[in-house]
Amino acid sequence: MDLQHVIIEKIGHIYHMRLNRPERLNAIGTQIRHDLGQAWYEFENDPEMRIAVVSGEGRIFSAGRDIREQAERGGNSTTGGIEVTNPDAPVSKTGFYGVPDTDKPIITAVQGGAWGAGFYIVCGSDICVAAEGARFAMSEIPTGIIGPALFPILQNLPWLPGSEICIRGHQFDAQRAYELGIINHVVPESELMSTAMDIAEEIAGLPPIHVQVTKQQLMMARPRPNTYQNDIAFPQALQSLMPLDDTKEAAMAFAEKRTPIFKGR
Repeated sequence: MDLQHVIIEKIGHIYHMRLNRPERLNAIGTQIRHDLGQAWYEFENDPEMRIAVVSGEGRIFSAGRDIREQAERGGNSTTGGIEVTNPDAPVSKTGFYGVPDTDKPIITAVQGGAWGAGFYIVCGSDICVAAEGARFAMSEIPTGIIGPALFPILQNLPWLPGSEICIRGHQFDAQRAYELGIINHVVPESELMSTAMDIAEEIAGLPPIHVQVTKQQLMMARPRPNTYQNDIAFPQALQSLMPLDDTKEAAMAFAEKRTPIFKGR
């Protein structure tokens, strides 16, 4: 595959995907989103690959959606206008979590931070290993994007801490994430990848069909947005917010590295 922002390494039965856009803190823009879709498609359709490990190059796992790209488009759009490499290549469909509904396990290895769309990938994984200094946030509202998209985190958490994370968009550290049950392991950064790969190797050595059927059952038991919210309510809400002046202001303020001034319109 000709991927611009994702590096693929196959290690035995382990499919290692590395977000490779460190100059923008692995922000999820148009091209990297398409690259991830291609990588997920290959992972799902390669019978030799039993488990995926997702990590990020550089100092940050992922800073979330590419707000700078949004600002470059005028601040009121998060789609379209950017040509991608191999636009006709097959890609896997991803939902709220930014990962496919695959029956193969997914491990995330987080250093530095996972915010917004990067945090969604963590929430969509089956096991998360985080470095001690990593920080997490659902930062959509402070950066001018829609609140309802944050609801999946509430499925991982009790209502009160979940709603605070969604509404405030504040950062919290790996230890707090561990206490809340969002991540599985907190390790020194020097041990991050070795720990994630050790867990992946252990799971890859288990009976693969048994693992996949077990994950199928787990996915069926896990609450997720219903069809109305996923396909109708959320797109309508997003469409209503994108034209607002505050949406543009959030993106432009981020790109210009200044404090935004929101006017409620």
